[in-house]
Amino acid sequence: MKKLSLRVGALLLAGTMSLSALPAQAAEYSDLDWNHWAYEEMTRAVGLGILQGVGGNQLAPAQTMTWGQFLALMARTFAPEDYQQALDQGAAWDLAGYQAAEEARILRERDDLPVTPDRLGEGITREDAAVLLYRALPESLQDTYEEQMDNLGTGGLFSDFAQMDRIHQIAVYALSCSSVVNGKPDGSFGRYDLIQRCDGTVLLMRTLNVVDRALAGEPMSITVHGVDSETGEILYTRQYDAAVNQSLYYLLGDDPQYYVYDYPQSNDTVTSACSTYYVQYRPMTQSERAEAEFWDRVEQGLATEDEYWTQPFWLTTQGANAAKSTLLFGDPGKYRFDNRAEAQASMTTITVPVWRLSGGVKKSATSTIQVHTAIAEDIKAIFTEIYNDPEQFPINAAGCFRYVEGTSGEHNCGTAIDLNPNENYQIRDGQIMTGSCWEPGTNPYSIAPDSSVVRIFEAHGWSWGGDAWAMDSDDAQGYHDYMHFSYMGG
Repeated sequence: MKKLSLRVGALLLAGTMSLSALPAQAAEYSDLDWNHWAYEEMTRAVGLGILQGVGGNQLAPAQTMTWGQFLALMARTFAPEDYQQALDQGAAWDLAGYQAAEEARILRERDDLPVTPDRLGEGITREDAAVLLYRALPESLQDTYEEQMDNLGTGGLFSDFAQMDRIHQIAVYALSCSSVVNGKPDGSFGRYDLIQRCDGTVLLMRTLNVVDRALAGEPMSITVHGVDSETGEILYTRQYDAAVNQSLYYLLGDDPQYYVYDYPQSNDTVTSACSTYYVQYRPMTQSERAEAEFWDRVEQGLATEDEYWTQPFWLTTQGANAAKSTLLFGDPGKYRFDNRAEAQASMTTITVPVWRLSGGVKKSATSTIQVHTAIAEDIKAIFTEIYNDPEQFPINAAGCFRYVEGTSGEHNCGTAIDLNPNENYQIRDGQIMTGSCWEPGTNPYSIAPDSSVVRIFEAHGWSWGGDAWAMDSDDAQGYHDYMHFSYMGG
């Protein structure tokens, strides 16, 4: 079975955790919404095993970053063996970071930074963090930036640049040239500003990118563990000869049988900070598995390629296709009803189980909707699965068949369902068209991209309007209809 998609869901520092203890995903932390500006980098840092929570299911992105926290992050990233050795010798996590940073010469006495083992709980400033990040760069790169600054000058880089001593100037100059740091709106660097945990993490991950680019092509031996994303089961363990900045996608072989990868939000590559990777696979959907089994039969001579388009798995494959058209309209080339009367004749009314909220408490109820007769049982099954799912997603409104003359939407066919329309608006490029809001994670009626509702509808071959017509589900740009699910993808 060839690779269909890839998602490196959990990357882990070698030796820091057992196989059964995968790093938590950032999305699991209640205080880091996917809309947060630092979400992507903090998610990656969590996946790499670099960043950890503060307890109580909190990642505390706005909390002041302490010296101890930042040194621990630096050590886990750029001196993992020294960090692990310090932990093994009984040092606390923050002291281990301090000791490892000293051993790796990230923290140098001659830089005269204001930190000692008894001051690890104090906040770290932007200019001091810059020095540590600069010292994590390869020595040759440090020398290049120092020479460049001396020869070319800084050109009034920041309004407070002249107030810094030489090591802080070199560090800030190097990181600015590397696009790791930016200035403040007032033109200053904000040298004495304390950084937050989100700031520190983003600066660290940007620096790691610079280091990886500098080391690109250097050989690395890595271990990859394939993991079932739903159960945590280890599906395989493989060793690879890789190189820094090499794409993990092209390293991995065929998928485990009846599993597929998920594409990541960003391109995941082999990083110098990590030699052990936990790659998550999701079990195939029913239609994906049926398709895989069909090709197995073709290879065994039990079926032919000519039979591909007539297979029943097309009925649970997302988007429009001839099999769905035949089911709905009796014609493989027809995708809509010709008129209201024809459409109305194909509708039926069904009652489905739902959860409703009453005084903040979820209560069992039912909803009655008019749908296309050919998929009525499938729709009943979808709502029953949503009802039985542990999430118990509440539904205050559900609508399906609605024939509107002069339009070609799937509501005319009874093959599109809108859920909680007020709390799941229709929006184009930031301009609301229908509904009032979309607040996943805050409003219980808003449908999140990773919700059971989206997962269950998609498993039955339906498409979600939240991301069907845009690159992702971000409502800031593109067209999104978060209330909308459609059987033919329209």
